[in-house]
Amino acid sequence: MAENSQAYEALAQVYDRLQSDHDVSAWSDYLIRLDRRFSRRTTGDGRDGRPLLLDLGCGTGRFCLAMTRQGYDCIGIDQSPAMLEQAGNCWQAMMAAETGADWAPPLFLLQDISRFELYGTVDLIVCLLDTVNHLTQREQVRQLFALCANYLNPGGLLVFDAATRYHLETELGHQVFYQDMDEQTLLWQNSWQAGRLTSRSEMILFSRQPDGLYQRHDLLVRERFYDQMFFESLIEPLPLRLLGCFSPLTLQPAREKDSRHVYMIRREAI
Repeated sequence: MAENSQAYEALAQVYDRLQSDHDVSAWSDYLIRLDRRFSRRTTGDGRDGRPLLLDLGCGTGRFCLAMTRQGYDCIGIDQSPAMLEQAGNCWQAMMAAETGADWAPPLFLLQDISRFELYGTVDLIVCLLDTVNHLTQREQVRQLFALCANYLNPGGLLVFDAATRYHLETELGHQVFYQDMDEQTLLWQNSWQAGRLTSRSEMILFSRQPDGLYQRHDLLVRERFYDQMFFESLIEPLPLRLLGCFSPLTLQPAREKDSRHVYMIRREAI
């Protein structure tokens, strides 16, 4: 059974449909509001002084493309070649539909977000859709935060969301899910392991082939719950400051029964 990075190779073809409830436009508007209100940088590292965004776990690149439309230069990092191929295709399709648009193409990099490398600094780092929870080892999260502190310009923001325990334990819990699409069918059995604070999704994806037959992919995806105290312990020795933990798309304090919590962190001057 394929696990995590291998799983997303098969899921890439249906990933955007599975995330159809994630309003990319609303999230891009939200991140821009946070950036303009809470960042303390003076200029951007992008082309002609534009802000330079790093999207960790960019998937098929939808958020990078939305932020490019909003005047940001973008770098997207993902460890799935299939996801990045889809991201490149989406960029080409967007440019074909927007003749004459003067946008710098996003730079998509095939890397592990807990060990990424850049050539320079960036102005805003985002990590969305529970990506942090897919790092199931605490050391991976520590490395991620250290890298963000290293590559983020002073005054810049790190904004990420994390799945709550309520979501992993109750909304997913020990349930069976089913989604039937035009060319694919996805079934998965979820389980919650309280002792390890991990959610385990055993998935079966059937994909229709050109000959009309279906190919089966068996997948395994794990997520781990991390609380605010853990994140605070990681940023304490770093030049990072937690500005708040919010309910999604708001500046309201996080609630226990939110599916995700949004954390906003600012890189301070050393």
